[in-house]
Amino acid sequence: MIPRTAASPTPILFAAPDIRDEDVAAVTRVLRSGWITTGSECVQFEQELAAYLGGDVEVVAVSSCTAALEIASAYYKLGPGNKIGIPTWTFASTALAVMRQGATPVLLDVAPDTLNIDQHSLERALESSDLDAVVLVHIGGVPVPAEVRQLCEARGIPTIEDAAHALGANDERGKIGSAASATCFSFYATKNLTSGEGGALTTTDSDLARFARSFRLHGLSTDAYLRYEPGCSAEYDLVEGGLKANLPDLLAALARTQLRRFDTSQARRRSLLNRYRRNLASIAGIEPIPRAAADNSADHLMLVLLPKSVERERLRTLMSADGIGTSVHFRPLHSFTWLKGRTELAPGGVPTADEMRPRILSLPLHTRLSDADVDYICSRLALHL
Repeated sequence: MIPRTAASPTPILFAAPDIRDEDVAAVTRVLRSGWITTGSECVQFEQELAAYLGGDVEVVAVSSCTAALEIASAYYKLGPGNKIGIPTWTFASTALAVMRQGATPVLLDVAPDTLNIDQHSLERALESSDLDAVVLVHIGGVPVPAEVRQLCEARGIPTIEDAAHALGANDERGKIGSAASATCFSFYATKNLTSGEGGALTTTDSDLARFARSFRLHGLSTDAYLRYEPGCSAEYDLVEGGLKANLPDLLAALARTQLRRFDTSQARRRSLLNRYRRNLASIAGIEPIPRAAADNSADHLMLVLLPKSVERERLRTLMSADGIGTSVHFRPLHSFTWLKGRTELAPGGVPTADEMRPRILSLPLHTRLSDADVDYICSRLALHL
């Protein structure tokens, strides 16, 4: 990436993890402990995340949000012959997780103001496609409206919440993940809280929690940490055909230190996002997504809708020459070659997603940004339109 100017030579990364001395110390401590895979650090992280979320939630730490989605799909026995409603505006793994169980995604359109699942698209699909479950994706950390969940509840079908962007968000139930049957979080390198790689399934369903603890370790009845403890039995059984998806202590230690300062980090993200929104308000033709400020969001992404006349890749090239990293969240699922013929479009299609696909741009949003960085990004964006 080309440096900005002599006065401000450091490039602005699109995403950058906020790693501090306490993170390094925690990981180093585990490295020297003699136990680096899943053990006491993971257990403590699960307890601490459950306390942060509140309610009667149980937390099962896993290797990724994708793994959490696969575990939830397996628990609900979503397999061949089942149709699962999924918004087309999401990362590919949302669909792949249910497809690996043999189910067929039915791709739903999205709301233009948030890019979350469109209520009317879901209504039509529920009426004509006989959906067996729905995956609700909180895009950018903006919670899906209660009315969308209630449509599924009225039909008596399970919902799985893809909250990869949504740790720290809240709705009328409390914090996202505190009061749902199955919520899936990501702690990937770009997320608001990172363990490098990792995720969690949170649930108020104790049967699902028990299933997930076994399924994340092949479906074994007892994990290695318990089998290797002095005085413990080495006996175990295989009770499910599960995954290898546990979270090692090495990564759990990083997640724990990140969680301790999570609220402070979130406050900084909110300050940066508000500064973006103030600056963007003066740029003709640019609309932030969500269009209205969402006070209950996790503030994971700074999305903008570009004017129809703007060629996005040309703009990204110009921003890169200014030393500014940008990205695109997301390419809609129905546009991927491999998914064509393996998924279904919801009745009425996905016209909003098609219209917005070439116009969405993701600007940098992370706690290593300065206020001056945000001002510079917005000024260069305005210049290149």
